[in-house]
Amino acid sequence: MLFYKRIHQYLLIALLLCVVYVKNEEQEKSHSNSVAGMEKLLELESQFIEGFNNYANEMQAKLSLVRSFVTAMQTEQAKAAQNREHYLSNPLNAFALIRRMHRDWIEWKNFIEEPMGWAQADLINEHKDQLPSKTDLEDACVAMKRLKDVYNLKTRDMANGLLNDIQYNVSLNALDTYELGSYFHNHQDTQLAREWFSECSNMLLDGEILHPITLDQSNMLFIFASTLVKMKYYSVARPLIELAMKLANEKNTQKILNLRGEIERLSPNETFAEVIAENSTSLYQKGCRGQFATQSKLYCQYKFSPAPFLRLAPLKMELSHLDPLIIVYYDVLSAAEIKQLQCYARPLLDIAKVYEDGKNVFQPVRTSKGTWLDRNYSNWSRTIGRRIEDMTDLTLNDSAEMQILNYGLGGHYAAHYDYFDFVKENKPINEINDRIATVLFYLTQVDQGGATVFPRLQQSFSPQPGMAVFWLNLHDDGTPNNQTLHGACPVLVGSKWVMTQWIEERSQIYTRPCLKR
Repeated sequence: MLFYKRIHQYLLIALLLCVVYVKNEEQEKSHSNSVAGMEKLLELESQFIEGFNNYANEMQAKLSLVRSFVTAMQTEQAKAAQNREHYLSNPLNAFALIRRMHRDWIEWKNFIEEPMGWAQADLINEHKDQLPSKTDLEDACVAMKRLKDVYNLKTRDMANGLLNDIQYNVSLNALDTYELGSYFHNHQDTQLAREWFSECSNMLLDGEILHPITLDQSNMLFIFASTLVKMKYYSVARPLIELAMKLANEKNTQKILNLRGEIERLSPNETFAEVIAENSTSLYQKGCRGQFATQSKLYCQYKFSPAPFLRLAPLKMELSHLDPLIIVYYDVLSAAEIKQLQCYARPLLDIAKVYEDGKNVFQPVRTSKGTWLDRNYSNWSRTIGRRIEDMTDLTLNDSAEMQILNYGLGGHYAAHYDYFDFVKENKPINEINDRIATVLFYLTQVDQGGATVFPRLQQSFSPQPGMAVFWLNLHDDGTPNNQTLHGACPVLVGSKWVMTQWIEERSQIYTRPCLKR
């Protein structure tokens, strides 16, 4: 009897409430910041699924319910198994994975704790510190909004897997859309919350189950409608309560009738937030959407000098802009070198930081994971370092290590400058060593999004494996060139890997001396 009472208690828990495991801020994994980092979540979820498969065999009374959940999860794992990076590069898969790992598995843990399923519950408890935190889930919601805003996507299209007019074989479920609606409601974005709640409502009306553990469809609809009424989304709640009434049993008919009456009474007071049409799109957004006018290229050529080796293996270069100088190099990294860089970086990836007030800090303007590579790490890294010097005609003495980055769900870097402008900070002349130039290597192609945009120059560069963009951040006299403002567009679909080498000015006294403008 105790078992069935506990089951009843679980089913009466308010919609989508779960035990949130709060971790110390220093232990945050920031799963959504990197596609490579999220692969561990898929592996962990695979273990959970296996455990629940065993649990289903032990619990014959629950077999049908648990098996349906396992089947759904195994279907997702099968999709991911074909190519994990490709699977996680789709923002819908990435978001759904983070939400499931943060919400659903804790719900299932509670469900199986008594009287059986201790082994499976212990498995989840054992790995609890590896699960996405509340912050991870919120970051994923913010990333979904970023993709919607930058690429001007419709909520319904996103829910159905239609991204920039390309239909993917993936969609969000009612739980995913409810999570997004709840987040935006809690953050006072009423219009966006209504859009996601409406998608959730449509899915429920089509017969999809919202709560991960529910046996009573009418009661589930009642709980969701009650939640919407509290949030004052009466028009969204009305069709749900009507369907709940049709499915109601004798036990819950009266409470559903009471809620329906409340909706009818309050509906005339419902207010709709004014939707302001977008009348100005930033140059950054235009660049990310591919809306910059095609500019005639200055010229392409082979670079044969000054290094003697270039006479044997010249570099393919394209002069893209004169002031600031921007040069694009093609095929400057081989497939083998790219693989070596990724293999080196994968186990070392950590949340990327930005330089602010003299120190490196975490900022939401940059969402990716990265690591540093000493150019003297191995023969192949030294070879890449020498190649950078050949490309730029600059020396890397005193320059920082190379940084390798992998972008995750909606991963981006807002428009910024690479230079520090130490002169404005009134630093002593012997401490001034600004970034005179940047070399940005692309290690992978990105299916959609992920371009590097120079909004003031109205130029954008889409990632191609082995391609590199080189530009000068400073004028000839050493002062910053604010035309080098640039940003990394959010990754819509794909896994973006890049490597950056910042070149510092102090060692360029003979290669590029400071001149008057």
